[in-house]
Amino acid sequence: MGRLNGKSALITGGASGIGRAIAQLFAEEGARVVITDINTAALTAAVDELAQYGTVSGCTGDVRSMADAGYMVGHAVDEHGGLDILVCNAGITSVMPIEQLSEDEWDAVLTTNVKGMFTMVKHAVPKMIERGGGKIITLGSEMGIVAVPESPAYNASKGAVMMFTKSIALDLIRHNIRVNALCPGITRTPLLQAEVDNSLDPAKTAAAQASWAPVMRVADAREIAYGALFLASDESSFAVGTNLVLDGGFTAR
Repeated sequence: MGRLNGKSALITGGASGIGRAIAQLFAEEGARVVITDINTAALTAAVDELAQYGTVSGCTGDVRSMADAGYMVGHAVDEHGGLDILVCNAGITSVMPIEQLSEDEWDAVLTTNVKGMFTMVKHAVPKMIERGGGKIITLGSEMGIVAVPESPAYNASKGAVMMFTKSIALDLIRHNIRVNALCPGITRTPLLQAEVDNSLDPAKTAAAQASWAPVMRVADAREIAYGALFLASDESSFAVGTNLVLDGGFTAR
């Protein structure tokens, strides 16, 4: 406990799933956390729930908007007097073969998953420089390393995230800002659970999810959150521009 005592953290897409698990763990470890989300109702509910674990507040915004990104970063700085940790978690998925993939869906995935990181980092970096350094964690994916069929937009977006992370890591380390990517494998989130609940054969769908990785189960979001905690803490002091892959062995194949 206390590995992030006194640190100010901003987590995008923090109302559910991996983002929410990271927010809870960071709060438990002493960070003062601001979570953001495009869904105001979900954000309010998450803040109410997470408040029991520590200092957590919320800010509605859309990472695809440069103006919103500036507002969210400014809110976190105003709330806690500075910004030490940024977790770029907000993102959307896409399962659609190229012949059926629309321009609108392609744009939505790339704009959210890639531009949405650029906008947040763009505004966060000057604030971190003022603090004398910081940590930026981007959310990559096993699918940014190994391509999966019928997911060209998502594969492309996460591949871009990996190189974006490496590029800015090289640029920002001179300012004592460490940038690294956290790359989850298949993880139990509300979205993944919805696939089970809405399928024609929930038991078969759940079994297929469990068999995705060699470990033969789906990750709990908290398991992924511990990876974020490592990258956000001083324990990862020699990690710069790396990809921390937590995928149950998927990419090892």
